[in-house]
Amino acid sequence: MRGVKLCLLICSFAYLLVYLLPKSVYAQSLSLSIWPPLLEVMIQPGRSVTQAYEIANHSEYDLKVTPSIIPFKPANNEGQISLQWENKNFPNFFSFETGEILNTPFWLKSGQTKQVLLKISPPKDLSEKDYYFTLLFSANPVSPSEKNTSSSSTIEVGANILISVSQSGNPKLFGKISEFSCPKVIDSFSPVNFNLKVENWGKTFWKPFGKIFITCFLGQKEEIEILPQNVLAESERKIFVPSFKPKLPLGPFKAKVEFSLNQEGPVKLESQISFWYLPYKILIPLLFVIFFFFLFKKFRPKK
Repeated sequence: MRGVKLCLLICSFAYLLVYLLPKSVYAQSLSLSIWPPLLEVMIQPGRSVTQAYEIANHSEYDLKVTPSIIPFKPANNEGQISLQWENKNFPNFFSFETGEILNTPFWLKSGQTKQVLLKISPPKDLSEKDYYFTLLFSANPVSPSEKNTSSSSTIEVGANILISVSQSGNPKLFGKISEFSCPKVIDSFSPVNFNLKVENWGKTFWKPFGKIFITCFLGQKEEIEILPQNVLAESERKIFVPSFKPKLPLGPFKAKVEFSLNQEGPVKLESQISFWYLPYKILIPLLFVIFFFFLFKKFRPKK
């Protein structure tokens, strides 16, 4: 009886190894990539443009890949997006020149890289404004042993597409600086972190091209390059500014941000703030020591 129990235990353990563990490894080995990850297009209504994408299957298994177009909008001011899955009435002017069909799966073998040509053809009567989409590829693996699609394991990769439809090719850009700030007093041993938020209240996305100019009463002059990040239409964006520490962190400082809404200009936005650098992390404890020293000296019992 003891031998039978031991046999059943070994068989149960073998069952777990064969039927459970491979599925976990199988799900973890899926990998799909797309290039380029971002496309920016300025196009006239009634015209068309073609973009090549490379889809690569880095998995150990063949994949059943389904392409789709999903509109998106900004999710917050950090640059993240929100796919609008429920929006089914968006203007769809996309097709493939290489034979693929939207929402129809195709096979991508293990280790295979496939080039697809996406054609963008906005109609003549399309409103002149921005349209934002994600070219999404959803993939399901095929088990080499079972030869069927696994619906439990799905991976998705996407490339964002920013389309500005404009008849003139030079749409008007509108924007403002909604916030440019930093702490009023900064310790001399710490860097300063600037908060820069900009707002695009136009119909076309743009990027800030400019600098933050920093000056001190001691004659110091330094600059910080602004990273040209996309600010989508009718949205606010927090622009990343690297931490800054002057060579001589002492005294009053002024910081002025200046940028245009494209590389050519001429629209220019600017804002200025002031702040102080003081070694207060050392000064405050030192003042306490001096205060208590004189207090002790004053009230010390006389001999």
